[in-house]
Amino acid sequence: MLTSPGAWARSIGSTLKRFVLSANISLVITTILAAGMLAIVSRIAAARNSSAYLFTILEHTWLLVLVLTIPYLVARALVWQELLTALGVKVPIRSMATSFAAGEITKTLPGGIYVQNYLLARLERFDEYSLVRSSMSTTAMLGLESAIALPVALIFQIPGEPWIFWALIAVVIAWIVLLFLAWMLVHHWGVDFRDRLPRWLDKIREILEDFLAAGRELIKLRTLRLLIPTAIYMLFYAIELYAIIRAVHIPGITFGDAVGIYALIVMVDVLVPIPTEIGLTEFTGLGALLAYNVQQSKAAIVILSFRILATGMNITLAGAVLLALRSGFVGRQIDALDRRVDGVVSR
Repeated sequence: MLTSPGAWARSIGSTLKRFVLSANISLVITTILAAGMLAIVSRIAAARNSSAYLFTILEHTWLLVLVLTIPYLVARALVWQELLTALGVKVPIRSMATSFAAGEITKTLPGGIYVQNYLLARLERFDEYSLVRSSMSTTAMLGLESAIALPVALIFQIPGEPWIFWALIAVVIAWIVLLFLAWMLVHHWGVDFRDRLPRWLDKIREILEDFLAAGRELIKLRTLRLLIPTAIYMLFYAIELYAIIRAVHIPGITFGDAVGIYALIVMVDVLVPIPTEIGLTEFTGLGALLAYNVQQSKAAIVILSFRILATGMNITLAGAVLLALRSGFVGRQIDALDRRVDGVVSR
């Protein structure tokens, strides 16, 4: 029996509603999981001497974290700018810096790192094509971090936990297979069935095709060079973690161990399909420290302090950047720099 156009439209609308509802449910589930993991770590940290440990860590490491966060943010911004340029997304420095700062403030929230792409698209009135390519630049940053963290985590392994090695390998292989299937879907299977796909589903296929095409454009020597600044800003976080461990006098953990712990945290944050750092970072870090026979409450305090200091300083400085960009003087200076850059490019 033939379906009337009205019934077909209602069917598509119903499907879209189910899709949005499913996304909202996933977000709620993600938030609950993150809050649950964070609550477990916080409960373990709530020991008799926890407040003393926390104040000791803050007293001995806050200045170091402040000093390292500045070049950390600068390096991350430069990497993102280079990736945007490599994909042909050229935007004024002011818009890029504003969007980047907003993304740094929200990146620990579910999907929050992509706030920078949303805001950049609003500021520069991107079309769909430019928005997809800017989103790939943010995704590529996560890819660069994973490319560095994976070998580091495999070299500096957590003691007594050989299963982590094979788990990391398995997850990476799973993602590679998933990307291959996505590529086949948009270039072969999806093309063969385009005429039978609903318009909204074919639109998703087109967006995915543009996204993967942008990723393919980044497979070049210019992108590989960005591994150097990426490794540098990741090293800053590893230094902060090691300083926190040293502040509470935990024996038996070397700087190499701290680097391995941080690399494992990065791999879990990026590869585990839960779009939030909150909870995952704390749970992974706690488990890694316990493998070194660190007292439970002290291990929980260390990883919570790492969250408070690193994320707190990130948000504070990124917020200061946003306020500075809104001020007249700084805004005019950046606008003048944009005009000089445009002049050089035009010549």
